[in-house]
Amino acid sequence: MLRDWGFLAQPDLPDRPGPAYLLVALRDQPTLRHYDPELVEYWVAEHGRGTRRILTRGTPMPLEADFSWGLIRVSDRLQVSNEYVTFGGHLSAADVDDMTVAVFTSSAPLLRRGGHSQGWDHGAEALAAFFGRMLVAVDFTPGFEARAAEADPVTRYAGFVGRLVERYRHAPALRDRHAELWVMLQSEARRLEHDHPDAWTAGADLMAGLPPSQ
Repeated sequence: MLRDWGFLAQPDLPDRPGPAYLLVALRDQPTLRHYDPELVEYWVAEHGRGTRRILTRGTPMPLEADFSWGLIRVSDRLQVSNEYVTFGGHLSAADVDDMTVAVFTSSAPLLRRGGHSQGWDHGAEALAAFFGRMLVAVDFTPGFEARAAEADPVTRYAGFVGRLVERYRHAPALRDRHAELWVMLQSEARRLEHDHPDAWTAGADLMAGLPPSQ
């Protein structure tokens, strides 16, 4: 799948059953056929705190690790990037032939946040703003960072959907301006509450630590 590509992404929203994934190919020399990544930045949780990790061709392989919520940034030799927002998941990486292949997989959506070679997925802008509020809670709400780190990706996602649904219910202008996203949010809320009731409840409890939405 990556023979002629630098990366491939499938967000798992709104039109497929999952999982979401991001595949990245790191090579010693750029192919000049597509975008040519040289490093991947992502976040992991260590002792209840977020820690940034960088994956390159020099990273010892194979690699198996869980990654945490936040931003994944893929950059090339010119420091041009493509970005993603994620609720966390599992990273598998290995040397395959003449490249290092990194596979980020998640049970929750992994959304494209623009960059050199791609656009924005529905909900990515709202999710980036939501993560901004989570970072405020990390700084000012005791214990929030550890609780967010311990939560699984579906619980974090359920918290995001529940919080955004409540915001849109009280904001007709948002529903009018982002009608397609509003329809998708309602559908996801019903699905999560029905298929993942424990995560839905746990997500609401986690979100109690966030500052109010504007």
